[in-house]
Amino acid sequence: MKNLAIPEYKFFFVRFTLIFLLLLTVFLSIFYYNSQSELERRKSNIQVQQKALLVGKKNYIQVVIGSVVRETALLADIANNHEIHRITGLKDGIEKQQRMARFSQALKSVSQRKEIYDQMRYLDLEGNEVTRVNFNDGRALIVPSNELQKKKHRYYFLEAAKLQHKGIYISPLDLNIEHGEIEVPYKPMIRLSAPVFDKEGNKQGIVIINYLAKYLMEGLGLFNLNGGTNYMLVNSDGYYLYNNLYPEKEFAFMFDNKKEQTIYQQFPELEAQIQAMQSGQIVTSKGVLTIESVGAIGRINPYCFQEYHVTENNSTAWKLISFVAFDKRGDFIKAIEHHQTLVYVAIILSFVLSYWIARYQLKEHINKQRIYTLAHYDNLTGLLNRASFLTQANKILSNSVTSSKVICLLYIDLDDFKPINDQYGHGAGDKVLKHLALMMRKVFGSKALLVRLGGDEFAVLLYSAQHLASPEYYAAALQQMLACPFEVENKVFIPIHSSIGGCYSAAKEISLDDLMHKADMAMYQVKRQGKNQVYFFNDVNGPEAE
Repeated sequence: MKNLAIPEYKFFFVRFTLIFLLLLTVFLSIFYYNSQSELERRKSNIQVQQKALLVGKKNYIQVVIGSVVRETALLADIANNHEIHRITGLKDGIEKQQRMARFSQALKSVSQRKEIYDQMRYLDLEGNEVTRVNFNDGRALIVPSNELQKKKHRYYFLEAAKLQHKGIYISPLDLNIEHGEIEVPYKPMIRLSAPVFDKEGNKQGIVIINYLAKYLMEGLGLFNLNGGTNYMLVNSDGYYLYNNLYPEKEFAFMFDNKKEQTIYQQFPELEAQIQAMQSGQIVTSKGVLTIESVGAIGRINPYCFQEYHVTENNSTAWKLISFVAFDKRGDFIKAIEHHQTLVYVAIILSFVLSYWIARYQLKEHINKQRIYTLAHYDNLTGLLNRASFLTQANKILSNSVTSSKVICLLYIDLDDFKPINDQYGHGAGDKVLKHLALMMRKVFGSKALLVRLGGDEFAVLLYSAQHLASPEYYAAALQQMLACPFEVENKVFIPIHSSIGGCYSAAKEISLDDLMHKADMAMYQVKRQGKNQVYFFNDVNGPEAE
């Protein structure tokens, strides 16, 4: 494993990784089938159970909220039938008191029968309470007129004031606030409102119901199974509206020192999945998380009915979530411990076998690479050999003829190479050839075919737009780099000269042999003219010299 090139290390580690994963999968399948099957069976039972349970909770919530939405519309109808807007316009007197009392009594009767509404109110368009019925200690009471309040700055009035005909607003589920303070003991509350219109279609006032959400929470608790399971109801921001194991985290968004207490804090690694998932389950190493959306999803609001529509979807965009922790269940604990032991054994066996198999494959790969290199590349310079060059060049030429593109072939021959061999030895000659190959790579890069044809003869096939913009420039650049003195032996520097002949061709019918012949002719023309020059034979425009 020593003295390997980077690609060979990469080959080894890729093979090792793939083999390791394959063997690990096989060993896990062989060793742990029974334990895995048992574990999966138990997980499946939990998933089915929790899915059915949350669907039941969802249906319960939607039935409850749906009935409250309909009763809000009913309250608006009652206000309209009593023509409450006309009553408020009457002068103070017996008639006004009697008619107002009849309307208030109707609200009181509804409140007493339902026993789930903290308040039922009618407000004028200025936000003034015209009448209000409170429900306390099992009794519905009509609030005296001198205790009525102004609510024009409360968010639920401001939102309700925007409503059009047949519109219903549902507020977020939060804790009730009285006189600027959170009411103690806490009262989870949902406020629903609907506008009241006269016969001419003019908005005259707003009815508001304060639904006591504690009844909703108590109902959710009736569905709970297994004391160790965490059942939660969260709003669109991830805050807990209900949490059976950690009730102190409920409505954290209303307290400055609890703002960070969301479900995403409890499950930080699952935040993105919880946000994206509308309905489904996430099985982790710690337990099963089940999610079921309830209420509004996107533009769909299940509480719209007949011609009535709910205008605020975000308020009821809730998610029911349950989390069954494996470490709270004894049957899971033993199965998981046994499973972990077998996993460690599988990892060790897979690692050892993968190492030796990958090492054997690396050896075979290196041997194949050496055979391929010997077959396609010149052993001394690392450039393409003649056979490989001919194969690749014919393909490039064929493509250029088909697309009517110009290509250019350069023939390069070292000047006075034999005297270098004679004077400094063949070792120095080999250094010169390798130096030439290195300079060719620096000048032409990877977007050209570089070949050693034999001896001190080399060739370059140019086919990229970059090189074809000025082949003469690149040929001259190569000669210039070669002309810099090169150390052929210790402290002996000599310049290298070359004769370069080139040939352009965009002809429809031309063979590689013809192109090589013309480039060869151009190169010999340089030899006849005194060497160390560049001469181009242009098959399109005729010969030209550089």
